[in-house]
Amino acid sequence: MHRIVIASLLAVLPCVAGAQPAARAGNAPLPNPHDLMQRAIANEAKLAAEQERYECRVTDDESELNKAGEVKKPDLEVHEQFYVNGVEIQRLLAKNGKDLTPGETRKDDDRVMKQTLKYSNPSTARKEVDKQNQEIRDILTAMTLVNGHREQINGRSVLFYDVVPNPHFPAKNLEQRFAQVMRGTIAIDEQTGEPIDIDIRSTEDLKIGGGVLVSLHKGFWLHMHDHAQPDGVWLTDLVEGSGDARALLFFHPYFRFKETTEDCHLYSATAQQVGPATVVQ
Repeated sequence: MHRIVIASLLAVLPCVAGAQPAARAGNAPLPNPHDLMQRAIANEAKLAAEQERYECRVTDDESELNKAGEVKKPDLEVHEQFYVNGVEIQRLLAKNGKDLTPGETRKDDDRVMKQTLKYSNPSTARKEVDKQNQEIRDILTAMTLVNGHREQINGRSVLFYDVVPNPHFPAKNLEQRFAQVMRGTIAIDEQTGEPIDIDIRSTEDLKIGGGVLVSLHKGFWLHMHDHAQPDGVWLTDLVEGSGDARALLFFHPYFRFKETTEDCHLYSATAQQVGPATVVQ
């Protein structure tokens, strides 16, 4: 369940700060929250080339818990993360403190190569990005931002809102039904419209298909944070959460997870073909 949620919400988080009007004075009227979110989604179209300049190290710490909250089964993975035409791809480097065996490395390299080739096709990548953006729109239409105020933080104007369900919106899919049981807070960079910090928690149970397809219990917690790089690119550095949830038979109902992204660096590569191409048998 949490991977569905993370994939949906994070699609809107790492965005490039484009040319926007200067931040408003502290006593000026707050911008329309809907317009802010739409601005962030629109910036997704500008991301592909910028994201492909970054490579990061991602650590996924996932644990199955018992009903008392004690760890039953830890699962720690380290990945190398990069982007192809705006689509995130991760290469597995280590699992539970151990480097991959040569066989495991070959297997994962094959998977990464297939994904890289797949999304090297701009049309295929665009379909995936459009799908992610539609999930974000579905979530946002089921949410409402209220009780807003503005603060100056590190020289930037930051807007703070409470996140509550939209009482007038009929949920039609999983993302919207998820959004309608979540409440919390969000911080948004006013200049770019990009979410900086999201902290939400389910306030009631959510069951789909009688709990067989999806079961999310009250108290499920999700927190995400991102920051701007010196060149204006926003990257997510933390995703964490915990709770009692199940999606089909793939997840243990009690779990805790934390994904940290660090050691992000810029890189560039250029290539020039010299002479005719030769097919290698």
